[in-house]
Amino acid sequence: MVTQKITLNNPERFEAPHEIPREKIEKAAKAATDKLKAMAEAHGYGFPRTSSKDYKYNRLENDNWECGMYTGCFWLAYELTGDKFFREVAESQLASYKRRIDEKIGMDDHDVGFVFTPSCVAAYKITGNETAKAYALEAVDYYFGTSYSHKGKFIIRSHRSRGNTGGCRTMMDSLMNAPLLFWSGKVTGNEEYFKAAHDHTLTTVKYLLRDDASTFHHYMFEPGPETPVRGLTLQGNSDDSCWSRGHSWGIYGLPIAYSYTGDEVLREAHRNITLFMLNHLPEDMIPYWDYDFVDGDEPRDSSAGAISVCGLNEMCKMLPDDSADKALYTSAANQMLEAIIDNCTGDIGVDYEGLICHVTHAKPQKQGIDECAVYGDYFYLEALLRYLNPEWKKYW
Repeated sequence: MVTQKITLNNPERFEAPHEIPREKIEKAAKAATDKLKAMAEAHGYGFPRTSSKDYKYNRLENDNWECGMYTGCFWLAYELTGDKFFREVAESQLASYKRRIDEKIGMDDHDVGFVFTPSCVAAYKITGNETAKAYALEAVDYYFGTSYSHKGKFIIRSHRSRGNTGGCRTMMDSLMNAPLLFWSGKVTGNEEYFKAAHDHTLTTVKYLLRDDASTFHHYMFEPGPETPVRGLTLQGNSDDSCWSRGHSWGIYGLPIAYSYTGDEVLREAHRNITLFMLNHLPEDMIPYWDYDFVDGDEPRDSSAGAISVCGLNEMCKMLPDDSADKALYTSAANQMLEAIIDNCTGDIGVDYEGLICHVTHAKPQKQGIDECAVYGDYFYLEALLRYLNPEWKKYW
């Protein structure tokens, strides 16, 4: 839990309003949706793997955590363009989510929210598709029954391995899985689901946010009593570092939880971790893969930037117009999005299949370093849609 007073080290960087010309965002959105359409036409409707290899996506069936965000890309593109092609692709993929439920494909995992929210919940919110809603609610029932710790009040990394200290963990990532529980609690009236999502978020704030507002990637609990043990990482530079994409799940996940609960503890926690991020952004505003690094030749992670843009935009919707935080967040988000458009799209001297490049998936595991990734594509499209349609209703 954050105990220090967190201040902005470089306020002059964000004092002046920063506006992105609308035509620039429209051009970026057209380029992204055109690329997405060409990808679907060229490769069919198969699901890309987590990240590209040599900038190209391999494709298999709907079986990993990013697949929901791939379907989500088509829903976002449909809302951006009105082109029914994108809706038809998204709808053609919905049956594969029922298969995931029936065959328990990736269902014993913390990332069920990533799978079903931008695919099935989005389908219901956009088109009123009751079948998609039923899929999402069936997924929630299983998820809540297997992957939520009632003792520890957190979403478990993987219930299959909860009997050892390696598996009895929660993660920053699950701040973006909790919205599936918030949504289902709201639409069904099941207060247990809603409370679990809120409690998980508070557990995350208590244990995964450090005194200085940096974040652990994981937090380990003792199996059985599920009492706290220590923080650690999987994809960060070290157990004591702050993995940038993990941190970005907080930059977005906390405003989502705040939008459901109005809990001021979450708004203040979000402010603290946002200031930490802003204090550790490099000059060009594209995060390094870990906030241990603020300059040099380490790989970047543009997806952390895109996710953070969405989170700052979401929080701004709930702040008064004369709020100093709203002015700060707006300036920062605008600068970050424009930096991604300028430096992570367009011609980079190599043909890349994703919508944005310079994403680093897991450097310690040597996976997807300076490549493209489905989640980067999704949150980039969402950020563009948020700017072009300020009244857009989030899927989360």
